[in-house]
Parts: sequence; structure tokens; C-alpha cells
Amino acid sequence: MNKFVKNSVLMSATLVMVAGTGLPVVSASEGKAINWTLTGDLKTTDPSNVADIPSQDAVMATGEGLYRVGKSGQPELAAAQSADVSQDGLTWTFKLRDNLKWSDGSKLTAQDFVYSWQRTNDPKTAAIGAMFFSGVKNADAIQAGKVTDLNELGAKALDDTTLQVTLERPLPQFKAELAMMYFFPEKQSFVEQTGQKFGTTAVDSLSSGPYVLKKWDGSSSSYTYEKNPNYWDAANVKTPAVNVTTTADTTTSFNLYNSGKTDFALLNATQARNSKNKPGYTVVDTAATTYMTMNQKNKALQNVKVRQALSFAVNREKLAKNVLTGAAEPAKTFTAKGLAKDPNTGKDFTVGAHTKYVSYDKAQAAKLWQQGLKQVGQKQVKLTLLTNDTDAAKQTGQYLQSQLETNLKGLTVSVKSVPAKQTSSLQKAGKFDLSLATWNADYTDPVDMLQTLVTGASWNLTGWSDKKYDALYEKATTTDANDEKARFKDLAAAEEYAQKQGAVAPLTYSKMTALMNPKVKGVFVNPVGGTFDWKNAVKN
Repeated sequence: MNKFVKNSVLMSATLVMVAGTGLPVVSASEGKAINWTLTGDLKTTDPSNVADIPSQDAVMATGEGLYRVGKSGQPELAAAQSADVSQDGLTWTFKLRDNLKWSDGSKLTAQDFVYSWQRTNDPKTAAIGAMFFSGVKNADAIQAGKVTDLNELGAKALDDTTLQVTLERPLPQFKAELAMMYFFPEKQSFVEQTGQKFGTTAVDSLSSGPYVLKKWDGSSSSYTYEKNPNYWDAANVKTPAVNVTTTADTTTSFNLYNSGKTDFALLNATQARNSKNKPGYTVVDTAATTYMTMNQKNKALQNVKVRQALSFAVNREKLAKNVLTGAAEPAKTFTAKGLAKDPNTGKDFTVGAHTKYVSYDKAQAAKLWQQGLKQVGQKQVKLTLLTNDTDAAKQTGQYLQSQLETNLKGLTVSVKSVPAKQTSSLQKAGKFDLSLATWNADYTDPVDMLQTLVTGASWNLTGWSDKKYDALYEKATTTDANDEKARFKDLAAAEEYAQKQGAVAPLTYSKMTALMNPKVKGVFVNPVGGTFDWKNAVKN
């Protein structure tokens, strides 16, 4: 999902996650309430339309799909107790658990999955999550209005506990996608009863997951997740409540943590630098890349040499170490580090898929810049760099401004910092020249990020379009979809080609820094999708 909205959190703190790759062993006894702070507001609990981190966290806390991301970072069976896949990979049959219930006590059935998926793909819903259904039978056609009967979607309830899914083509990433909130069930009668209010308040939300949302009126700066007694795995949920407080800046959350009023606080760069020796300080990698977009509406940015020059002009090493004080790593690729291993090498996908075009080279930047300006017939260029108004984003913007103006003669860059929600709106409307963005992967496959660069993709906000790139991506997702090694070669070729063409300018692989009460154990920090999972958390 796009994390341009997630940017509100990813660039508001020098991000980190606390339990990342594993869940500590927790006490079997009931724990105490956990108090949490976030730097972004909760906007919705509608699984079909979640874009920001706090809302993703809310849906992951209160909902659950066929799979749930486990402590290994891989999808594990959740609402489904078994899955059978046909030899050609096109038919998936899921057997649901017999004891599934909604938080109101009503039975949760396979039809709740069918309704949710149909609603998400219905063009009338205009769902953010619709893009992830591409490849499910008739999903693309329904979204395009070519098929109007939602029952033609490849999802059928054979009975109350059997869901059959039909694909148009093999989707190697499908299992990982099914753990995403966009594939969660929705209760038709409840959605229709609440209408436009669905997911906008606690009262207008319904839970199928570990917790039930309470005390949220749609704009509250505090709310609570209470343990859901009707959840199928309630016996393993040890925390009675998670109390969340949202604040616009990390100073407030930092002070709340130091005064003992909260158990968790994300840190900005300065706080991270001063907190490294404190108990509970932690840094963890996330499957996220922060990058600079270059809008094709601007004549100068349509030129490949100009875009290449902008990428070569940035010293990513200094950005990571000096501006973000070590809570980030210089990026070499658009695809995030740690997202997937290449079966051809056994190494991280990013190891073999990077080129010289994502590196710092002042001389090459100056040369390409002058060549590009000559081609577009300009001697001077003025560009506006859009960022959100968090400390880290503004500092990064100022650093980029200095780098670009110093290394590219004739370039003037002005930084425009606005609230995160407004940043997202401006990006979607294409009202920017350059913009700072972060994409936090939704599932563990390079396709998740590379699909955003395809011509016409819903999150291709720069308007970049290239037939060769589209062909490489299509080959990976169609012709070579069932050949994992060939597929990864195609994806690596697409990544490298995008770098060479300056589709975007990758800057850093994001990390998160935070303080968490050492008495809190078992918080799983998901490197993809929703960030915090409190299902197995306990505070003694």
C-alpha cells in the first residue's frame, strides 16, 4: 500500500521497531494494560481503504485474514485452518476454522470473505486495496467496469467454512498478499447498516481479530484496544487492553515515556542519538525505502539525463549518518533491503540488483546535468521539493536542497513542508516537482514495490512510463510467474532498468528507533504491512 501516507510516521521519527524478527517467550498469565504512543492519527478501520500506519495497526489489531504474518515474518494460517492449492496454482481452497466469530458474537463465514473481496473490487468503493487483487479472476475487469456482476469475481463460498479462490494467472506472492488487511473479511449486514460511517468510529467498527476498538469517535487523540473474548485464539491473547495516544510530534511522546505514562515512544534523530544508552532503546530494519520522486509534468524532469543527475548529486552516506544519525542505511535500490532473497544467488535481492545510477558521483552529476539542460533548452531550472512537516522530513529536505544546488549549477530548489495528510493529497494530484516519499512494503516480494512504477499504476505518482520496463514486469508476472529463478531475473532486470532511467531516486533504507518499556514483551514489529502486532504482547 502506498506509504506516501505512511510517510507521516516513517519520516516523523527515525523509525524503529522493537521486536522485529521474533517474539520473546511470554508469561502464560494475564498481563497489564500496555500504553502506546503514535505520531499519526487513526483515520479508518475499513479494511478496504487503509493507507496510513495507525489505521493499518488498528485493522491488524481488530481484524484477521486467512493468514497472519508470524514471528518469522512469513504468513501463517490464521482464520483458515488449511489451504489446498491446485497443481497449476490457479485454484486455492481454504477450510476455515469452525469457531470463527465476529466481536458481536455472530458467526464468521466464508461468505464474509467473499463479500469483503467483492466490495473492495467494486469500482463504487474506490478501494485503496483493489490493486492487490490483480490476478484474481475478473478482478481487473471488475475494477475497470468491464464486468459488472461482482459474483463473477474469483471468490466463492462453497459452504460456511469453505472458500474457493480462482486466479487468472499464477501469483507467487498470493500467499503473502492474503495476510494483508485488504483481504480481511467484512460482515455485509454491518457494513450496509453503518453505510458511510463504516470504519469511522469505534461504534461503527466490527472486529474479527484479537482486540476490539473502544473510545474512538473518529477524531480522538486517544483510544483503546480491548481484548476480544470472541476471537478464536483469545486464550493466547494475554494483554487486556492497549491504550493508544497520538501526538503530532515526538517531543510529546518522548516526554510521556520518560515520565512513565507510556510504554513506547518513537524517536527523532536527536532523541535517538541521546538515547542510545538508555534501557529499552532499540533499532530495527524495516522493509522500507525513502526516495525522491520526479514529476514528469515538469519538462526538465522528463529528460533522463536530468533525472540521472539528480540521483548522482546526493551523498546518501552522509544523509544516513549525519542527518538521520545512523537510523537509516544508504539505499542502493528502490526495492527495500531485507524484503526478499534471490533464489538464483541465495542473497538479498538488493545485492545483485543495483547499478551505479544509485550512487554519489559529483562529476557525473554535473556532466549529465549540463547535457540534460542542453537537450531541454534550459540554462536555469527551479524546482520545488515537497516534504511533510516532521523534523526528519524537513531536515532531509534541507539536506537535499543543499546537495542539489551545490552539485548542479543553475538549479534552484525550494522546500515546501506541509502536514503529512496534505503531502499525500498533493502527491496524488501531481502538484509537485520533486517529493520525498517512503514506501513500506506490504508483503515479502519485490513485486510489491516494483508494481508502483508500471505505466498507469495507481501509485505511480510521477507519471513515469516506459514500455521496456512494463515488458520486463509483465514477463515476471505472467510468462515466468511459475519459474521462480527466471521471475527473479526479470524483476532484477526491471529494478536495474528503472534505476538507469531515473524512475525515482532511492535515498535510504529506513530503520526505526524507539524506546520501549523493558517490561513489555512479545510485541511483534512487522517489517511489512501494518507495523505493530500486539496479539502476543504482555506487560508484567
